[in-house]
Amino acid sequence: MITRLNRGGPLRQLQAIVPGLAARGIDGPVLVGAVPDGEDDGTADLLATGARVVRVPGLSRGIDPAADARALDFLVAYLRRMRPDVVHTHTAKAGAIGRVAALLARVPLVVHTFHGHHFDAGGVAGLAARFAERRLARLTSRAICLSARQRDDVVERHRIVPAARVVVIGPVIDVPAFRSRATADACEAWRARHAQPDETVLLWLGRHTPVKDSLGLIEAFARASRSRPSLRLWLAGDGPLRVEVNARVSALGIGAHVSDVGPVADSALVVGACDALVLSSRSEGTPIAILEAQALGRFVVATAVGGVPDLVPAGGPGALVPPGDAEALAHAMTSVVRRTGPGSDARFPRETLVERWDRPIDRLAALYRGEGAAPSSGARRRPLAK
Repeated sequence: MITRLNRGGPLRQLQAIVPGLAARGIDGPVLVGAVPDGEDDGTADLLATGARVVRVPGLSRGIDPAADARALDFLVAYLRRMRPDVVHTHTAKAGAIGRVAALLARVPLVVHTFHGHHFDAGGVAGLAARFAERRLARLTSRAICLSARQRDDVVERHRIVPAARVVVIGPVIDVPAFRSRATADACEAWRARHAQPDETVLLWLGRHTPVKDSLGLIEAFARASRSRPSLRLWLAGDGPLRVEVNARVSALGIGAHVSDVGPVADSALVVGACDALVLSSRSEGTPIAILEAQALGRFVVATAVGGVPDLVPAGGPGALVPPGDAEALAHAMTSVVRRTGPGSDARFPRETLVERWDRPIDRLAALYRGEGAAPSSGARRRPLAK
């Protein structure tokens, strides 16, 4: 279960996980809510993998008591009919309603994945989120964190879930399939449409939201492009701040160096066409975009937040900067020119990415089969399908 299938990291993970599990004899539908207006719906991308998608009436972001009750009623009735061995929830709203529904339907094994570092918020909202997740943890057989740092947040800092019920399973992409789509001809054609031959291309891939700090990225790129006129920035994505970001590009006079390419249906082409990936986020889980960049040997410039340092180790072919530091980000972007040019050996070595990309799926399949997992409170336990 997931709140919405907008194009982003959770969707790209499901594109690898669902067919990977099916190949291991574990099958089931993906239950989703509606994608809000203004967000790019990626349902067709998931359907293309052979997944089954079921819409949940009323399931959406935000709090709406009537809609939330409708979603809960639907899910309880659906689970009672289906009698699944496992319910696996993703994202906050689907995680809350889905786990309650699984309890009421007496599902034997309930798994939840945390997709970010969202418990640091202050004020009433932060307190409410932490309180709710601690209660929901009682309904959770196993909680999955995507990085060691995220586990520390969930277990040590905020005491959301007991350590015995937390497992770290990193995010997954289908590396062979991703590389097969990034053919040299297709990537070169994409680059030719959006850049000049002598430019060094930086790619930002995400949603234009405050947490991704695309406005801060523009401020930093304006500084970088003044000293390195050969730099070009591609903005790939949509979101509520997209208009404001483009207005800022115009105000800073850098429109000749910035291309808003919008949402991309297949990130393999745009990643394969760039020289380096740049992420300016103020908070992250474990970004799929970094794995995709590394799968194609691209250099990475990113803010050192969330699970990013686990993916971009110090001293490796990448640069980490503090979040919100425009000067540091600008300096890192200018360094890309000399570190990714002809003859450079600073690109991420493709061979260092784990080629056995299906290892996380093997671990997830083992978890689904109950190997070492404690059943959620009040749930009946029955054998899990092999």
